[in-house]
Amino acid sequence: MPTSIFHRLLLIFLALSWAAALPASAQDSPFPPGFQQSQLADPVSGLPVQVALSRKPGAPWVVLIHGLGQQAARDWLPVLPALAADYQVMVFDLPGFGASPAPDAALTPTGFADLVHSLVSRQTEEPVFVVGHSLGGAIALRYAYAYPQQVRRLMLIDVAGMLQTTVFTRYLSRLPDHVDQVPLLNPLVRAGSTVLNQISGHLQDLMAGNASTMSALAGSDRARGLLYKDQSQINAALGLVNEDFSPVIRELKLPVRLLWGGRDPVAPLRTGIALAWLLPQAHLDVLPEVGHVPMSDAAAATSAWLLAALREPLPPAPVQDEASQGDGRCKKQNNVVFRGRWRSLSLDRCNNARIEDVMVESLQVRHSSVTMKNVSIHSASVALDVSDSSIIATGMRIEAEQAWRLEHSRVDMAAFTLAAPKLGSQKGGSRLFLSLGHWCDGDADWRLHGVWTPSNGELDAQLRSRRDGDCRRDAAPGSP
Repeated sequence: MPTSIFHRLLLIFLALSWAAALPASAQDSPFPPGFQQSQLADPVSGLPVQVALSRKPGAPWVVLIHGLGQQAARDWLPVLPALAADYQVMVFDLPGFGASPAPDAALTPTGFADLVHSLVSRQTEEPVFVVGHSLGGAIALRYAYAYPQQVRRLMLIDVAGMLQTTVFTRYLSRLPDHVDQVPLLNPLVRAGSTVLNQISGHLQDLMAGNASTMSALAGSDRARGLLYKDQSQINAALGLVNEDFSPVIRELKLPVRLLWGGRDPVAPLRTGIALAWLLPQAHLDVLPEVGHVPMSDAAAATSAWLLAALREPLPPAPVQDEASQGDGRCKKQNNVVFRGRWRSLSLDRCNNARIEDVMVESLQVRHSSVTMKNVSIHSASVALDVSDSSIIATGMRIEAEQAWRLEHSRVDMAAFTLAAPKLGSQKGGSRLFLSLGHWCDGDADWRLHGVWTPSNGELDAQLRSRRDGDCRRDAAPGSP
């Protein structure tokens, strides 16, 4: 496919997928009584930023950062009365959204985080509570990472991005078959969904073979001028999916509360699970029947969650302490679920198997499709042995002499740590989609965030691309 055509198709695909799941355009909805609106200058561009403040002298500040969509700060309207009763509140329209004009520049979470720092510093020198939704959650993470002294606690709601670009975009490509806000578009959306959802897996493979495309689009002034100069949604979306949050999540030390809509069509619940697993002080709550914008889908529940997250300590992490169930087997079965402690697990021709909250000494998968969540493998030899299978794993800890042995398989892993002198080997054309992963080989720590189609043979040298410093195998990050 010619590169220029690929660029355009990818932009259209991304924009349509995201737009279909976002709220309708902003209305002139008033802020609650007590909120004063003003404009503050962006210190970088000099352009005005629309800000609304509710002051209560002596009370802590709560800063709310919105996501994509032209409602901008008005996404927060349903929860503002509850927050303003006991807190000072700041909301604002990010540049390019709502009433804040867009600068002629790339819109990235890092750039937005610097703007948040400027806005907060003009109001207080005390640490503030920070709440971010969708893109705003990514910005909040960047802000807390860059300016930890300014943040008391993070509350993150349905954070978009985080996963490796092709993994996130494949999820995003699964369009809904209706748009509640615009019923007249439903026939068109249904027709487009049928076709696009069928090719979402092929799109992921295509993007994996064009790994630099998204990065080039986001970082090129020429591409921005030609393709999306006046499209802040696309500009900010590209800036988000191209940013690697691995070091942010790995090094952040602040307490974090996470809230997710269980039926979010934009930010997969898998992202929330990954963040809760990786962040050292984090707790995830899920609203099962809620979509991407809990503030409007479930305003009362979201308000109650916010107030509890502001006032209460993090709940204690669950403790797993149970006897081993021995050797687990699955052969020619569908929808089998494994939980708890095992000596070994072996799956052969098992479709849609689930391995959740498991501690095991070895795991073998043959001709199967498996989803894993919160899995810990401690092995004296090979931890994960996979052939002719599809694996999707979120939250995994491996300690072994060799982490993987792969043969003709598709492995999609997010939020994982490997402590092994030998990463492993592959043959037969395996494909790796890795998000927010780290491998400690006993000496160096290697970041595993990207797409690989490795050559047959040893994986170690092929995946040693981004070193994050030194490590000791017995000091690698632990499973939560």
